[in-house]
Amino acid sequence: MIHVALFVHLLGVALLVGSVTATVLTMLRIQTAGTVRELRSLIAGTTRVEVVIIPAMLVIIGSGLYLVAQNGYGIPWTAGWVVTSLVVTAILAAMGPTVEASDDRRLRTAIAGASGEIPQADLRAIQLAARPTYVVFFGTSQVVALLYLMTNRPDLAAAIAACAVAAAASAIAAFFRLRTVRRASTTAANHA
Repeated sequence: MIHVALFVHLLGVALLVGSVTATVLTMLRIQTAGTVRELRSLIAGTTRVEVVIIPAMLVIIGSGLYLVAQNGYGIPWTAGWVVTSLVVTAILAAMGPTVEASDDRRLRTAIAGASGEIPQADLRAIQLAARPTYVVFFGTSQVVALLYLMTNRPDLAAAIAACAVAAAASAIAAFFRLRTVRRASTTAANHA
């Protein structure tokens, strides 16, 4: 039964990685969308991805807890990487329905009454808001960190360090992404 639980766990990881990848790509495209119609199409795609993320997280958590509870592969509850993984997973699980859902609602509300091109200042400001970029990049970095923790099984200090390095890298990547997109948006607006 342990091998089945491991398979289910890895299947959940694959679903989560695919969903997070789709989320990042969609967010990057949302930032450069030129029309409200395009934004609506992209937002509809995020709804489909959200349907996969929550079950994937539940499958990962459930099967992971089972593996540790059964002492599968000799993994104790006190292993640093297990503790860190549980905390990071709880943070990610809380961020989705709170922070990410709030940003998603804000964009949906903004495009509900809009039409045509994007230059409306309020809509463009929401489209290029910093928080969604930082949140999506952070979530992605932590999924990568979780993969590292699962495959390398570091002690507590190294596990926390890996997640911290991933978070710092995500903040740097988000900063440069926003700077690039905002510059391109300003340049396009100046030439219009």
